[in-house]
Amino acid sequence: MLRTALFTTTAIAAALLATGCEQKTPVAQEKQNQASELAAEPAPNVAERTVAEAANEVEQVAAPDAQITPGEIAAGLNGIDVPNPAATLSTASVKTSDGKAVGEVRSVVVGPNGKANAVIVEVGGFLNVGERAVAIDAKKLTYLKDRNILVASLSKSDIEKMPVAPAQP
Repeated sequence: MLRTALFTTTAIAAALLATGCEQKTPVAQEKQNQASELAAEPAPNVAERTVAEAANEVEQVAAPDAQITPGEIAAGLNGIDVPNPAATLSTASVKTSDGKAVGEVRSVVVGPNGKANAVIVEVGGFLNVGERAVAIDAKKLTYLKDRNILVASLSKSDIEKMPVAPAQP
């Protein structure tokens, strides 16, 4: 009797372990869903890009320190995992993890593997006056699709101290 109960318990534990390993965590499943949705989206047209840039400027003025929750960051995609990064990230604004506005994406440096290597961000200035471009390593960015924001793991002052990025072709 004891032996049967032990075997049954072991079999149930093994079955639970096997099914638990096959299932994805909710966060991993959400990231995979986001990546699939992003891959299917076409590049924004000129009108969509203009509207997004204007919205980014307004948000920087109206809510420059809008908070970003740890849950949002955990559910976001790492910058190197964003599919079709040049099109997907082209209209994003860039903020720090504490919600401070940093700037806007100017361009994305994509490697031969199709993944983002760096994101060229316009920092400083206002309405394209006094801005300069810096290159932020894509690994240090998290993309929040719902808010069209790249969250940098660097401080605003560290980003502003970065050297000017070389001109992109």
